[in-house]
Amino acid sequence: MLMLLGLVFLLMLPSGAWLVGSSLSDSSPDHTLSGAAATSSKTQQEDTTASSGTAASSSEEQRPFEQGVQDAVASVVNETRRLFISSDLHITAVGDSLTKGTGDSSDNGGYVGILEDSLEKSVPDASIQVDNYGKKGNRSDQILERLNNPKISSSINQADIVLLTVGANDIMKIVRSNLTDLTYDDFQEEKDPYKQRLTSIFERIREENEDAVIYLLGLYNPFNMYFSDIPELDRIVTDWNMIGKNVVNEQEQAGFIPIRDLFQYAGPGYYAEDNFHPNQRGYASMADQVLEYIQPDLEEFQNGTDEENSNE
Repeated sequence: MLMLLGLVFLLMLPSGAWLVGSSLSDSSPDHTLSGAAATSSKTQQEDTTASSGTAASSSEEQRPFEQGVQDAVASVVNETRRLFISSDLHITAVGDSLTKGTGDSSDNGGYVGILEDSLEKSVPDASIQVDNYGKKGNRSDQILERLNNPKISSSINQADIVLLTVGANDIMKIVRSNLTDLTYDDFQEEKDPYKQRLTSIFERIREENEDAVIYLLGLYNPFNMYFSDIPELDRIVTDWNMIGKNVVNEQEQAGFIPIRDLFQYAGPGYYAEDNFHPNQRGYASMADQVLEYIQPDLEEFQNGTDEENSNE
């Protein structure tokens, strides 16, 4: 069954969009038969009118969807949270396209941007700095290398919390390297090397900052919506999430934030046009999940800061 996944990649457009997604979402063709050019002027006018009506109808249908997405984002940002933060707070986000916010049509930085907006609204008197160093397509080895970037290392050095997304592109590399004969064993062979690289990422962050809390966001199965009948895909995601949890458990001041369940039964309304990355609504769910997990550490950080100030 995994060979089917390899064949799916052959359907991918250079831009990263899925042809299978286009075929499922586009209900009408974007071309007409050559004989249609010989129709009368009246027929053309009727077709134009009908086309305009269809476009208007499509636009009307799109508005409720867009409104729903905006409402989902607003619900996260506007939710009243009891975050007692009066001191400066610095969050550094590093990782792949999920950190960059690929698929977020608002260009607000995906879950990281929504997280920042929510924190600023919840604690308007505090100084909130959120740095986003996400890069689309980055694997664990590339993220590890980018940690040597002076801007990134300096941001981590000053951070109270570090958020990390990594692993999805490592899985994609395995798929692309074994398109025609993909098996579960191909993923098994890469588990230990991936764990070593992930551990190195944590160690490199610790070299820059001994005190920051490091949160690793888990992986979700982006193929679940169209290929839920391939159980191996879920098994792979489960395996690689377990690697992440095990690495986190070996660290101090670290946590694992699961996101798989957020997308397990989510429909198209949570995905971008590429049917792979989250859209604003999907990222809003991620931001809400991240806030739930980091809130205790935010308040603990504040308590520690208050104690330091009282001792001075």
